[in-house]
Amino acid sequence: MPLTRACELLGVSRRRLKYASKRNDSELVEQMKELARQHPRWGVRQMWRSLRRGGRIVNVKRVRRLCRRHGLILKQKHRRKRLGIGAGLPCCAERPNHVWAYDFVEDRTETGRKLRILTIVDEFTRRCIDVEVEHRMNAKFVAGTLLRLFAVHGRPRFIRSDNGPEFIARFLMSVMKMHGIEARHIDPGSPWQNGIDERFNGTLRRECLDLETFHCRDHARAIVKLFARMYNQERPHSGLGRAITPVEFYERWKRANENEKDGCAGDEVAGLSRLAPPAGWEEKSGLTEEIDQPDSREAIHVGAPVAPQQSRILRVEQESVPDRAETGTFPARKPELARKT
Repeated sequence: MPLTRACELLGVSRRRLKYASKRNDSELVEQMKELARQHPRWGVRQMWRSLRRGGRIVNVKRVRRLCRRHGLILKQKHRRKRLGIGAGLPCCAERPNHVWAYDFVEDRTETGRKLRILTIVDEFTRRCIDVEVEHRMNAKFVAGTLLRLFAVHGRPRFIRSDNGPEFIARFLMSVMKMHGIEARHIDPGSPWQNGIDERFNGTLRRECLDLETFHCRDHARAIVKLFARMYNQERPHSGLGRAITPVEFYERWKRANENEKDGCAGDEVAGLSRLAPPAGWEEKSGLTEEIDQPDSREAIHVGAPVAPQQSRILRVEQESVPDRAETGTFPARKPELARKT
């Protein structure tokens, strides 16, 4: 059959059929290959966001087409989705330093020794506040890490976690109560309630831990710290809307709200407001300030709704918390416990 007749039957233009693009994509392909070498687990959209941040105007469909042509497409694993039962996040973050989330990730060295990685994320800005790598971590280690972060970043209003033994320990609950911080523990078997930190843990697993062989604890600590810095400063985050990094989002939020005078300055007041905090609220939230601890039933304000079945607050007995404990230190032991030890 002649080509003209076949095009008429199919409704295809001959000019369109014989069209060949004269665009030179060699420079773009080299940039894409360099990104693929630096970040082997980046997909099409993550690569496209990085190219756009670098100043190159390119369509995501063009990036996908070039990835297919040059073998840069990642194989996708189609997993069966589990239907989540219940509400979403138990407490929604409204501003930076409002809600933190932390969890553990496990890995091993090349000798088979176990590694535990503590990840702490700010839910509003998606920043990785800190990552710590040790062979063993208990409640005292978690409390010491939090105290160090409070001195640098200020104290959050809420901290969300699962029901691990380190996170529900009486010692850690005492430290958090002394500093006016409320613990939000998710329901058992409901990891989607802590989805933002779980998302970071999955990215850490996929783009760092699965690609590295750790010789020892210090080697793992250095690699994970470098990944956290890259995650905050260089990697575009799809959850921030404009394909910007968490640090850029935080800086833009501060510039947009620096003229607000009636906002909530950190966690200085018990009744949180919907207004944004003024400039310098991080410096005002030091460890030496006094915080009025609200009643647990009044802690959930209008701006941070909590589902009744998912707002479990671990209450600490008053006698377990010392009356004259210095701010920024661990709670003192009971006299009977000190005699036993």
